[in-house]
Amino acid sequence: MAAVIAIALVGALVSACRTPPEAAPRTAPSPALEQSTRPVASVLDVHWLLPGTDTMVISRESDASPVVNRRSYDGGGDAGDRARVDIGMTIQRVRRVIEPNGRDAFEVAFEQRDSSAVLVETTTWVDARTLRPLHQTALLEGNRVVSLVFGHDRLVVTDSAPERPLRMTISPLPDSAYTSAAVDLLLRALPLAIGYHATVPVYFPADEQVSPLDVRVEGADRITTRSGRTAVCWIVAADFPGAVTERFWIDQRSHAMVRILAHDGPAALVRYDR
Repeated sequence: MAAVIAIALVGALVSACRTPPEAAPRTAPSPALEQSTRPVASVLDVHWLLPGTDTMVISRESDASPVVNRRSYDGGGDAGDRARVDIGMTIQRVRRVIEPNGRDAFEVAFEQRDSSAVLVETTTWVDARTLRPLHQTALLEGNRVVSLVFGHDRLVVTDSAPERPLRMTISPLPDSAYTSAAVDLLLRALPLAIGYHATVPVYFPADEQVSPLDVRVEGADRITTRSGRTAVCWIVAADFPGAVTERFWIDQRSHAMVRILAHDGPAALVRYDR
């Protein structure tokens, strides 16, 4: 599941970017319930999404795998947290760019690394106003390059690798779909508040299909970042294909992604910490 999350979050997973000007957190349930009945496209607020570079450390509890680089969260995490093992990191760089056709876009470059290699490397471009996907490129093992171009009601996929013919497929895709590679941007741009709930159509390249992503705010939590800063966060749950629920801690004041708890197999969890 880690690979699915990595591709899904670009972005999976990161994207605090630079912190926008703080705004008072929304806590009243009535506006959230009202917002949840409106189409997602009409309630997105992209002012939270500023260009910048951010990293997250991936870890698991120390008794869940062989102990390497053991560390605790003393002064850098939650009180009473168990010792954890660092197993990798993610790096995400977000830029505001102008497409050749003049469209304003976010360029999201995402890497996931372990101690020895880059495991996932993708670049995704989405419309800077609507967050609709434009195109995406993934660099895979063996110099394989997979490119996706999102057009009007269709998706064009090209798959190339040294010493084999170029493969191209064209398939129908609704304009209403978002891409799993920018799920983190999408979650951060939603009008999060107690009681908020939405269902978002998301295209998952690994499954080659659009699936409804059920998103809801389960509550609030006060956690500590790796730098020692305290953040009061919305706990956002999202149901991914395969009946897998992942949880995201999003800062109430800045909408920065602070923590992700994601499945790494049927019963194992890994944590992404800003």
